Amino acid sequence: MPDRPLNRICYVEDDEDIQRIVRMSLERVGKMTVEVVSDPTLAIQAITEFKPDLVMLDWMMPVMDGPTLFRQMKLRPETSALPVVFITAKASSRELDELKSLGAAGTISKPFNPKDLPDHLRAIWTKLP
Repeated sequence: MPDRPLNRICYVEDDEDIQRIVRMSLERVGKMTVEVVSDPTLAIQAITEFKPDLVMLDWMMPVMDGPTLFRQMKLRPETSALPVVFITAKASSRELDELKSLGAAGTISKPFNPKDLPDHLRAIWTKLP
């Protein structure tokens, strides 16, 4: 379990409606600071500059999907140790197994309840080594 509270989240998502819902949920309900990145090709730079406690990735995005971005993050010293939670409509056991094998800290299925999102992330956070 991390020795500090979960405060800073970077969320990589191309859908503007979902971006707004997640931001509102985490900022208003969860009292967290959120950085949203719409373009996954710019995410590593944004993550490095923002210095989040945790990164949330959408699975399906144009140009680069979430698992590909996660693999790239693992190759860079500045992002390799960051916990990553996938927020995705893809929730088959095969796909969830793939995310676990990549080292994802957790997954949140779409659709999700915005009121519960901060608590769900904190529950994942408390289980981290």
